[in-house]
Amino acid sequence: MNAQLILQAVIDGIMLGGVYASLAVGQSLTFGVMRVINWAQGECLMIAMYIAYYTISLTHLDPYLTLFTTGGIMFLFGYILQKYIFNRIMAREETNETGTALLFTAGLGLALTNLALILFGPTPKMAVTRYQGMKISVNNLIISIPKLISFLIALACTALLYVFLQKSESGRALRATSQNRTVARIMGIKVERLFCLCFGLGFALIGIGASLLSPFFAVYPTVGLSFSFRSFIIVVLGGRGSVEGALLAGILVGLIEKVGGLFMYESYAQALTFVLFVVTLIFRPNGLLGKQTE
Repeated sequence: MNAQLILQAVIDGIMLGGVYASLAVGQSLTFGVMRVINWAQGECLMIAMYIAYYTISLTHLDPYLTLFTTGGIMFLFGYILQKYIFNRIMAREETNETGTALLFTAGLGLALTNLALILFGPTPKMAVTRYQGMKISVNNLIISIPKLISFLIALACTALLYVFLQKSESGRALRATSQNRTVARIMGIKVERLFCLCFGLGFALIGIGASLLSPFFAVYPTVGLSFSFRSFIIVVLGGRGSVEGALLAGILVGLIEKVGGLFMYESYAQALTFVLFVVTLIFRPNGLLGKQTE
């Protein structure tokens, strides 16, 4: 196997993995703080990708500027969803573990997929941007400009979220709530309000990820399925609530897919991530960088 070909796959895997991580870090945050798995993660990404597509197509805005639109809209969607639906579900489940939140997100995903089929049809839609085909060559290694920009923005967003969680008062309150919800309430933290912020941030990151994918990825009603599966694997590998763990796991998944694709069929390379997922559950159930919580 040509060493240059492997190096090319490593570069592509790292850049793609960074975008995967930006999508998964929101899921990791909500799972770590609220202990809620959003099975509609991929479908919410699909809706955000349609928002980005039509924003680009109708306004001819730079695709990377649409992240403010998609991020803001998705933040409001997540905040309202948590405030008026999930807070009530979670209040009931504190005394009666029924799994209603899990069932609701699964149903929400099906509803969003069918709604997209009705409104937009099954035909894939690709935004036309000035970045298409742009690339640079370094020592015969090809680097896609849109993928590189998306990777750098994904890193910046992940870093900003990490700083927010570590340095801000709200971030420290979120971390305290993830460690012990009952003690957080006793200390005067308004847990339900924090849940709204947490879910809103998770959805905002989904919206940002949609804009990062728009220059090189088509959108269609079932596009979210593969991303939803990858996000869940990345959350488990990195450790719930761990931003740095999600980043590391996202890049690892991207590397496995791209480098593994050189030696085997692409479907087999993707299956390797599932094997790693199972092994992690067995030997490190808290993830690579996750910590035990109360």
